[in-house]
Amino acid sequence: MKVLVFPRDSNPYQELLHAGLRESGVSVRYLGELTPSHTLNLLLLPAELAARRLAGARIVHLHWVWKFALPGGARTRRAAQLWFAAVLGLVRLLGLRLVWTAHNVLPHRPVFADDAAARRTLVRRCDLVIAHHSTALDRLAALGAAPSRAVVIPHGPFPAPPMPPPGRPGGPRTFLFFGRIEPYKGVEDLLAAFTALPGGLDVRLVVAGSCPDPALAARLEASAAADDRVELRLGRVRDEDIAGLFAVGDVVVLPFREITTSGSALLALAHGRPLIVPELPALAGLPPAALACYRGGVVGLTAVLREAAGWDAAALAGMSRAALEHVNGTGWPEIAHATRNGYATVLPPDLAGGRMEERVRSFFRDVLVRGTFLLLVNTVLLAAGGFAFFTLAARNYPVEAVGWLTAVTASVNLLSTVASLGLPTTLLRHLVKADDPRRLAAIAVTAVGAIGGVLALLSLLLLAPLLPDGPELIRQPGTIVLVTALVMVTAVGGTLDAGLVAVRGTGALLAKNTAGTVLKVGALLPLVPLGFTGLVLAYGGGTLLACLLGGVALWRRLRRPTVDRARPVELLRRYLPFSAAGYVATALGMLPSTVVPLEVLAIQGPQAAAYFAIAFQVAAFLNFIPSTSAQVLFAEAQRISLRRYLRKAVAGIYGLLVPAVAVIVAGAPHILRVFGEGYSAQAAQTLRVLALAALVGAGNYLVDTILISRDRTGAYVFMNGANAALVLGLVAALLPYGLTAAAFGWTLAQGLSLLLGAGVLIASFTAGRRAGVSAADRS
Repeated sequence: MKVLVFPRDSNPYQELLHAGLRESGVSVRYLGELTPSHTLNLLLLPAELAARRLAGARIVHLHWVWKFALPGGARTRRAAQLWFAAVLGLVRLLGLRLVWTAHNVLPHRPVFADDAAARRTLVRRCDLVIAHHSTALDRLAALGAAPSRAVVIPHGPFPAPPMPPPGRPGGPRTFLFFGRIEPYKGVEDLLAAFTALPGGLDVRLVVAGSCPDPALAARLEASAAADDRVELRLGRVRDEDIAGLFAVGDVVVLPFREITTSGSALLALAHGRPLIVPELPALAGLPPAALACYRGGVVGLTAVLREAAGWDAAALAGMSRAALEHVNGTGWPEIAHATRNGYATVLPPDLAGGRMEERVRSFFRDVLVRGTFLLLVNTVLLAAGGFAFFTLAARNYPVEAVGWLTAVTASVNLLSTVASLGLPTTLLRHLVKADDPRRLAAIAVTAVGAIGGVLALLSLLLLAPLLPDGPELIRQPGTIVLVTALVMVTAVGGTLDAGLVAVRGTGALLAKNTAGTVLKVGALLPLVPLGFTGLVLAYGGGTLLACLLGGVALWRRLRRPTVDRARPVELLRRYLPFSAAGYVATALGMLPSTVVPLEVLAIQGPQAAAYFAIAFQVAAFLNFIPSTSAQVLFAEAQRISLRRYLRKAVAGIYGLLVPAVAVIVAGAPHILRVFGEGYSAQAAQTLRVLALAALVGAGNYLVDTILISRDRTGAYVFMNGANAALVLGLVAALLPYGLTAAAFGWTLAQGLSLLLGAGVLIASFTAGRRAGVSAADRS
């Protein structure tokens, strides 16, 4: 049984539970830890869930929702709630079972625009709700969130070393509050009650724990300063200091205003300390012999503190024994066993015959869905690797070097596309049906590599003297050779990728890109002393490794020819007419993403080019959603009806794209801050505009797919040329007014292209139908 857990928390509860689960044979993995960026990890959750489901995961266990919060406070809570609902829906779509442990009925701090509504959505989506006490289920029902299936599993004990008994002779009676200090925990009430105690009582109060609320911390410090019997230790308490803190305390006071589950109370009991708590239903499971309860707020708390100040050593020792007996009753092995049994209730006993499993199998038998998700996982990997690569580059290399690298990579992508002759599209369409697929693939790779090398070498030799001032290394022969090789490898790699998609080898595509990404990122820091050359070497090394592995994987999947091997000239004559149109269209389609960074470099300089490139790269993650789905849609359209899958593709694309755009728009400054403060300050608005452009750009991907899959190559070429002209023209016109203005130019161009594309589709297919009718009439 494979379980995915979200989120990871510093609370030892999770690891204590998971240790028991692992001992019982359950595999436990945390979600949302792919990159150092919290916001990017949230964006990557859909693809990560898909990848884990393909790897055999069956259950998602959600503990808290606080990690769905986005940077920006109240302004981003609506976007966070939309993304939360989208992720929950995807969990169900993937056939995963959702289990939630109700540590809190509602979050203690606002996470979403409407936390109660979000809680009801969560419970509706849950296959099982785990509560530590039945009162939590009652409160959920009162909220309108009664679960369809629930189980009560008590909170386990925390490990604690042997403690001296409470009530040291000769010292003051010491009351202790320990834990994270939040308003709902009532620490202000505790200070008010304690300071109301008579001055003649030999008592002391220690309050220890972090307080994330500055205003609350200031009020506590003011109250503590008025009574020298109070010791305030605001800040995180180290794990090794916890036992010493409980050794000092005689009685632990937890004056909660409201609570669902208290780990602090169980921690105190594990250390053998008596408790003072309010009479709350959620605390009814605590051992009565180990605690004193009160009613009436501050007045009632003052009264019980005065009473506890007079407890003798025998009374304290009896309460301490009752505390230890309680925590030694139910251990983590029993709790893990009960949790595993809970998991089992949401899975059918016969996985082969269960209805849910059949739906899952049916879902993943859908080649469009399976191929799309594998390609999404692949693009997520590339995005995460690119994110890590440029994060390290931005933090360890000069901004100008990063700017020049973006120009080099843009040029490499452009030249490799020009060199491809449209053969990747040819492989996508014809490789599966070719009489001699190995011969076709070999000729395509050889042609692309050779032409890419010649084009790159000529371009660099002719254009290097015209480059604006930059690193002298760019003009040196060694760098020219290095960039030429990079163009050849990139062109060949793109052709091999198309072949793998055509033969449904998306799993191998994912594996080889994983290896290349690891090498690319891993080589970056050791090459820092080489400066700009180190950036190119690291980038090129990973690209080369992925290319070599891709070639091996594709060759093994291609069948041997069933007829006499065709000569290269015959193959080129057979397929180049299709490739010629695809070649021109693909080259034109690459112009916006490859030439715009060069426009920024030429007009605004290398520093602005670096800022724009980072924002462009983050926004490009959004474009992966429609591009991968369109690529698989095109490949499958060669086998089955396009109309059958088009509506599904549209729903899938925008179902993921809209929430992802909302998250990036809301969290743009915080995402870019990972690269450095300069990137956040200079490119946040640019990123927001580019993210919104993805909503329009997705429609252009679908227009292209429809045109090319139905052999409307003339219209396909026209649309790519029109889009390139609009983008390059509008961006160049607006670039002098700043990077954000250039992003608006990009967005406007995409919108105009979509309107034009809709008109082209209508005109193209209307003309096709009329031609068919005329042909029928003549016959």
